[in-house]
Amino acid sequence: MYNPKSKDLDREYFPSYHTTRFQDQPEPNMAVQEHFIRLTQQHERDLTEKQGISVDHLRYGGGRRLVDVFYNESTPDHAPLFVFVHGGYWQMLDKSSSCSLVGPLVRRGYRVAVMDYNLCPDVTLEKLMKEFSGFISWIFDYAELTNVLEVTFAGHSAGAHLLAQILHSQEAMSPQRSKKVWALVFLCGVYDLRELYNLESVNPKNILGLSQQSAETLSPMLWEYTDVAIWSSTKLYVVAAEHDSTTFIEQSRRFAELLKKTGFRASFKVFSKYDHFDIIEETAIDESEVSKFLRNIRMD
Repeated sequence: MYNPKSKDLDREYFPSYHTTRFQDQPEPNMAVQEHFIRLTQQHERDLTEKQGISVDHLRYGGGRRLVDVFYNESTPDHAPLFVFVHGGYWQMLDKSSSCSLVGPLVRRGYRVAVMDYNLCPDVTLEKLMKEFSGFISWIFDYAELTNVLEVTFAGHSAGAHLLAQILHSQEAMSPQRSKKVWALVFLCGVYDLRELYNLESVNPKNILGLSQQSAETLSPMLWEYTDVAIWSSTKLYVVAAEHDSTTFIEQSRRFAELLKKTGFRASFKVFSKYDHFDIIEETAIDESEVSKFLRNIRMD
């Protein structure tokens, strides 16, 4: 039987339905996704073809566990490291559509790491989060080997959900490692999985491998954070886009409130005019609001 409430919930968990762009197209939600992939993949090609940026292709595990590290001839030896985790509902996208922010950061002295990860259903979401903890350990080993003194992490959408694992993974983190982390940036994330895991549109045939219990266990909104003290020098930014769904914006707001209440140095910000997609697309533009935000967090 048709259930309008179910359809409304589906739309809440599909950010593409909330864009104000491409309204002249028959299906604006499809147009915004296609534009995102086309534009961000062009950004990735432009880095080496037009901007003179070099890249090291590295591996932190089997399958899709790859990292591209970008820099140019002016990048200092002890450059701060910026690490980006892409979204895609844990089941799509890759680093080829995740490099928009690289150019402006590299031009201002950063080394930038863009990581890939195994996607569902090749792994369950629970397994993916364990593999992400392995990536956290790997990137800090890389930082130590390359004499990096300062690391900033950012995750977008499902990548923001994965990034929350850094605050919860006792085996991957230590006081020595957390002291290197200048900031954590959570962009348009999803932090409570209790509704979405049952949506066929988001989790078709349960490719995420979730149950009611595991959806709760894997929800950062429901975690107990016991190592707050080791993050005393790290700033946490929880960011939402004005033209995202109410559910996404409210999950970000509630997550920021939880982090602050728990004792983290967390703040919440809504970027006006942006949607779930151009908040990433415009990181490629040096003077865009979001690009300047990412660069200026070191000066806050």
